Amino acid sequence: MEKRYRLRVGQDIVGYMRQIGSRGTRFFSRDQFWWNGTEISHEQVDEYSDLRDLNNRPIFELDIVEFSMGQTRDRLGVVLWSEAKESWIIKDINDRELQVPVVLEGWSLFERQDIKFHAFLFSNPDLMMELGVRDD
Repeated sequence: MEKRYRLRVGQDIVGYMRQIGSRGTRFFSRDQFWWNGTEISHEQVDEYSDLRDLNNRPIFELDIVEFSMGQTRDRLGVVLWSEAKESWIIKDINDRELQVPVVLEGWSLFERQDIKFHAFLFSNPDLMMELGVRDD
């Protein structure tokens, strides 16, 4: 079992962390290629959503993505963890009521070609406030 995280200081990405196994052994990297045990100083942590986009880029919480659902293409949404649903969702930026689960009953609703990284929500504080998303 492995979990991945993006490490930040404010809006600056300073590195990444992998937590492996039941003992939670941690490895750190500045580029996601070279990993070691030297901790990287950080203030915020964004969890990896288990999604990758069409360019094989890992998608983390607070990433803004372009996504497609069925015949509907090129929607913009933000990837968030839903405490209420205990799962990852994509919250549509233009239709605030639309919250699409990433996985439903064990099945992923998105393939790589359905998602494309667009921007970081934490770089858009006004949009964060409009969406009611906190960065803590």
